[in-house]
Amino acid sequence: MKSVSYAGLTFQTADAIADALLSLAAALGQNERAETVEIPVVESDGHLTSVQLVVGPASQFISQPVVSRFADPVDDGVLDRLERRTRLLDLPRAAAVTAGEIDRFDLDDLP
Repeated sequence: MKSVSYAGLTFQTADAIADALLSLAAALGQNERAETVEIPVVESDGHLTSVQLVVGPASQFISQPVVSRFADPVDDGVLDRLERRTRLLDLPRAAAVTAGEIDRFDLDDLP
């Protein structure tokens, strides 16, 4: 389990979810975007609940491993969505080029 601090709030969640959340925050920051995400957390009394976070370029997370007597709040659907969104942000995107830039390419070499 990991303890995550963000915007004055500290919560505990599964290691994999905390790691995926921080990876998404980094990817969103690189792409100058923001999103709202909801992740499962464990409250101090062991109650399972969730938090909603706005994650974007200004996000500053702190994450550290903690020992907990409670089970990790595992949610494979949340983990899959976080990881998929991070992968999509890392995909190359088309960009416009100027006429001067196109001269650098030899269009005859294209398949």
